[in-house]
Amino acid sequence: MSAVAPLAVLTLVPLLAGLLSLVTPTRRAMEWLQGAHVVVLLVAMGLVVGRVAAGNDIVVGYLLRVDALGAFMVLMLAIVGATGLLYALGYMGEELSRGHLGHSRYRLFFCLLNLYLWAMLSAATIDNIALMWIAVEGSTLAAALLVGFERTKAALEAGWNYIILSFIGIALALFGTVLMYYAAERVLGVGMEALSWRALRLAAPALDPTTLKLAFVFVLIGYGTKAGVAPMHTWLPDAHAQAPTPISAMLSALMLNIALYAVLRLKNIVDEGVGPAFTSPIVIGLGLLSIAIAAVFMLIQRDYKRLFAYSSIEHVGIALVGFGVGGLAGVFGGFFHMLNHALAKSTAFYAAGLVLLRHGHRVTERVTGLLRQGPATGGVMLASTIALAGMPPFGLFISEVLIVTAAYHQHPWIAAVFLGLLVLAFATLLAQVLPMILGEPREDGQRVGGLSRRFTTGALIVNIAALSSLGFYMPGFLHNLFIPMVALFGADVAVKIP
Repeated sequence: MSAVAPLAVLTLVPLLAGLLSLVTPTRRAMEWLQGAHVVVLLVAMGLVVGRVAAGNDIVVGYLLRVDALGAFMVLMLAIVGATGLLYALGYMGEELSRGHLGHSRYRLFFCLLNLYLWAMLSAATIDNIALMWIAVEGSTLAAALLVGFERTKAALEAGWNYIILSFIGIALALFGTVLMYYAAERVLGVGMEALSWRALRLAAPALDPTTLKLAFVFVLIGYGTKAGVAPMHTWLPDAHAQAPTPISAMLSALMLNIALYAVLRLKNIVDEGVGPAFTSPIVIGLGLLSIAIAAVFMLIQRDYKRLFAYSSIEHVGIALVGFGVGGLAGVFGGFFHMLNHALAKSTAFYAAGLVLLRHGHRVTERVTGLLRQGPATGGVMLASTIALAGMPPFGLFISEVLIVTAAYHQHPWIAAVFLGLLVLAFATLLAQVLPMILGEPREDGQRVGGLSRRFTTGALIVNIAALSSLGFYMPGFLHNLFIPMVALFGADVAVKIP
């Protein structure tokens, strides 16, 4: 089978599903539509990733290209997107059953969710830094409407805050993109080739180094705002807390990673042109700052969704440190961290959503005894928290060890600071979540309906299975993606990747 067809399906089916959601007459019809979307999405993803893992980039004309890094993002987007759709069927279906939203709003939610996923998949498969910017901007518009979806005062404020800061960030990213094109058109000429990230990477040594450095600063600040990098992170806690829980999960697991992907694409070009000595100190500094701010603010949170939001800032910082220190261990650890964090954080938010449906509030102190009250929900939250704290046997422990090792080989003081901040974040996260899980329940709450629970449980099972397995075993296709991804950033892959 031609690889073009699965790629076309992958990028167009979410758009079609979003449009069809607007005219779906019943809840049962919506479940069939989104269920079919999940199946098609995963099959198309498997065909695309399998093709690239076999060593064949997928190229469609001048606009679409999926290499190892693109396939890695497609894998992440499709898996978490699929479980997010399943979870949303249960979560929003429960809200529909309780009369908290009407069917028209229910349809609108799935339309926006599918468009959001479509925009991110487009960003990951476009071989054009300008069109990638447009796709990321499209995901921003969809996400802003979803953040304020519940239309409370706090939700609308969070949505506006997200729009304002994201638009400022995306404007800065656009300026960095323009500077990149300005540098490229002198070498590659006026045309689409001067916007192709592949062509830019090949031509990078001939580009003006001063312009490249300036472009990277704007790109890092711009896309870093969307990635939740401190100090541009201030929109993130409010947005995650106020958005419907399926969107909180998608923001942390996917939106932050797609913004980080854009940074990495352009960092790769700049590193080829001026060397990593310019970008690495900036990236490491912002990474350490993100971990420090997140660790401190996690200690004072009284809202468990905001708590997990600050945890996302921490983990983006960890990945940045890995990419900043570089080398085989650092780059591998950064990518492995992105994947495991996407699975762990979406799982944590899925569990938090079930807690919210049961108790009707987000106050940490009032939620206790989850393990006794609901062993499945409490157990999932405990497992995801252990993973996010960087404890074995989960993959985040492996990625953090690799990043510490890479940092120690570069500059021991960076490793020491990094380890100290990790310990602080570890302690603050567990200090907040463990009282929620253990002890005697204080509130009975309201039970979730059986149909809704089947969808949410299915999403949790898939996530937990994937998260647990990555701590022990890396599938062959994933190994085959990591080798060219690590090589893309100049790391020596002569050493066998674990």
